[in-house]
Amino acid sequence: MADFQPFKALTYNLEQLRATPQAGAGLADVLTEPYDKITPAMQATYYQRHDHNIIRVILGREETGDTEQQNKYTRAAGFFRDWQEQGALIRHERPAIFDYQQTFRVGNRTLTRRALVGRVRLSRPEEGKILPHERTLSKPKADRLNLLRQTRAHFGQIFLLHPGNGSEFEAPRHGATPLAQWQDEFGITHRLAVIDTAAALAAIKHVLDPLKFYIADGHHRFETSLNYRDEMRPQYPNYKADAPFDFTMATLVAMDDPGMVVLPTHRLVHGVANFDAAALRRGLAEWFELEPAASLDALLAQMAQAGCDDHWLGMFLPPGEFTVLKLRRDRDRKPLFAGQPPLWDGLDVAILHTMVLDKLLGIDEARLREESNLHYLREAAPGVERVRKGEAQALFLLNPTPVRSVQAIADARSRMPQKSTDFYPKLPTGMTIYDVSVWAQPPQ
Repeated sequence: MADFQPFKALTYNLEQLRATPQAGAGLADVLTEPYDKITPAMQATYYQRHDHNIIRVILGREETGDTEQQNKYTRAAGFFRDWQEQGALIRHERPAIFDYQQTFRVGNRTLTRRALVGRVRLSRPEEGKILPHERTLSKPKADRLNLLRQTRAHFGQIFLLHPGNGSEFEAPRHGATPLAQWQDEFGITHRLAVIDTAAALAAIKHVLDPLKFYIADGHHRFETSLNYRDEMRPQYPNYKADAPFDFTMATLVAMDDPGMVVLPTHRLVHGVANFDAAALRRGLAEWFELEPAASLDALLAQMAQAGCDDHWLGMFLPPGEFTVLKLRRDRDRKPLFAGQPPLWDGLDVAILHTMVLDKLLGIDEARLREESNLHYLREAAPGVERVRKGEAQALFLLNPTPVRSVQAIADARSRMPQKSTDFYPKLPTGMTIYDVSVWAQPPQ
């Protein structure tokens, strides 16, 4: 099935990092959140944090006078090249898989999620080896492809899931060589260790070879990697099966890992022409039971009581109405989903998109692609505040999408709406780097 392999990663030179003018610096000073989570304020902070912060590569600043020949992508390639020449980034001599742990808090719980970092052979979804579950947009893919063309390297990882609970890898992890430990600005503790012995790598391969993988996060990066591979193959026809561009960097987590957490992504509606809150409530009453909630906390608490067969959404409308939307069981909703992907009528997020956003507010697939009427929020409170201030028209809240729903959608070759899942915590960018340039890895 899927092919997960060790690779000769580039990582930051920790000794040099500590000896830079910003003395005492560590990995927390040079790594970032994934590019699509970085706000302008975060970008500015990363720039100030360290001269070798990976932000200069993955999300560089646009400058006056930029051209097709000189721009943020070519500057990224320059930084990447210079940092290698200066020894700020060093290449591991032996192919390795990395044991990676994140320890974090969610509510009053402290959890640890364990993962393996390696490279995975690229394959199209129809091949059934690596299965996606979300739709993608063209703009992020174009941006990432431009960066990949210039740097010829992957700095962030595709987040993949595999069946199991992770205990299958206790033996090969036992002899891993510690590489780094650090704590980021969110209080998450990260641990990275190297697995590079032949016996340990063979044990990992034995477990993974029969499995197929599921994309949890990084759909845009995965499709970008496929597009880049298809560009490179005609240019280098003499390469054998293990051409570096035939792979992408990936972090692999067991579906039933004790630290597996999925958070909801809420929808903030804005810019809908002729928006009418009263008409919206009347339309919702045809399909949902509308129950008031006293506050945001009360709304979230009520939503959390939904059973596995319930489909309960949250809504906040001006001037201050919190409402639980409970999908009615006495109505046949299937006709509304005619022409939609398989299993959509059983997904909260697809029910919201189809029955509310599209049918009642006119936010159809074209508007979703244009990102003209929705903002996506992890935290609900800022959305409530924006509605109160008149900066948005409505906020819709969701419960988390279960991991098993992700698997079912992927196995059915279906796709969820974009940003249906938020796997927490995110994977830091720059922790390991996969160089896919052919001159760095000549054919065997």
